[in-house]
Amino acid sequence: MYGKRRKTDSSSPVSDGTQHEEHEVLENWHLRPVLDDDVMSDYIQLLDVYVDRVTDPKHTSRLIRELNAVWPIPSLQHLKRVSKSEVILDLAAEEGTPEICIQKLKDRGLDTAGLGCAPRRLQVPAMPPKTRRHYQEAIKLWPCNFHENKYLEKVLSGRLFNNADKLEQQKYMKKCLEAARHSFESGGAGVGALVVDPAQKRIIAIGCDDRGKYPLKHAIMVVIDLVSHSQGGGAWNVGDKQYFYEGEGSRERKAHVQDTVSDPVTVTRIEGVSRFESVQKQSSGSAGLECGSGKHSIIGGFDTQAKDVSESSDSCGVIYSDPVPRTSQYICTGYDVYVSREPCTMCAMALVHSRVRRVFYGCASPQGALGTNIKLNTLKCLNHHYEVFAGILEEECKCIETTWQNNLAIQV
Repeated sequence: MYGKRRKTDSSSPVSDGTQHEEHEVLENWHLRPVLDDDVMSDYIQLLDVYVDRVTDPKHTSRLIRELNAVWPIPSLQHLKRVSKSEVILDLAAEEGTPEICIQKLKDRGLDTAGLGCAPRRLQVPAMPPKTRRHYQEAIKLWPCNFHENKYLEKVLSGRLFNNADKLEQQKYMKKCLEAARHSFESGGAGVGALVVDPAQKRIIAIGCDDRGKYPLKHAIMVVIDLVSHSQGGGAWNVGDKQYFYEGEGSRERKAHVQDTVSDPVTVTRIEGVSRFESVQKQSSGSAGLECGSGKHSIIGGFDTQAKDVSESSDSCGVIYSDPVPRTSQYICTGYDVYVSREPCTMCAMALVHSRVRRVFYGCASPQGALGTNIKLNTLKCLNHHYEVFAGILEEECKCIETTWQNNLAIQV
């Protein structure tokens, strides 16, 4: 059977290539998260409210209690009702006046004793702060509540991955670049991808773009199909320089994989499998998101109710971004995907349906759906969200992308 790889003997000596990688130097690149614009932006959305001065502090508690009873403001629950000697009375409508505001509250039964009854307009934060940076700016305007997402703060501060993690990410992206060069040389779009199983500490599959032979064979689609091959399925024949690993961990998944169909395009069968037989290292020991059951809100593509498990005792460091059992019918549950170029919409959705954990890509694409045209991973309407990071060996990936685009322009 083509495409299968022999199990590696853990007692066998490590290949020269792997020994070389262990001493690899971290090159000059910067990893950046792909998050909602409102998370990354310095802009804080504001709205106008009427506030009034509390002339007698002895009435403060009563005024807050009565205002919350006769005129609650659900959209401003993230704000304190009172700040120092001022209290929020109501939202300031464009056609409203301070006099109308006071009269409306009196009509509802508010005892205005202790109030100055001379409201003024003031701008306050319209939305709850999503990050500590937003919170620090928001409290300059008005006191507000803030529940910090420690995991998200690590992502934003660049503390999520250490140098060892980045070396692993760099090694995986270099393998994507090897596949990308082969794709370019064989008539594809010059994109390479691989899938890593952190639990088993090995690369599951390596694939490359082959759309020159069949238009749907984008690198992501190819590598997902290779993962399906590793579980006893797969729809396409395995092409040259493409690999998948079939081991003990795949047996649980085979019962959930559909029968294979014939490949509409004849491609060269796999050659030179042995060169990747020793690749068994985990991509990153950093923790992910640990979610329980129930619906979770999403901030910037990250679960706001997720627990930071950086200090988890889980030796393999595998955390799934959705509460799906490891033996589920989804092809890539808990897996990490590396790709040299930003995935398009089709590929980004295929990653959603495959239930990947994280996506790492090298450079942006004009058709990209994970940062360029849309940040699909942040859409709240989706039933699965994966984390996205960009910029690994970005310049090297851009070089292949530029060469392919220039070649395409010449052909046109």
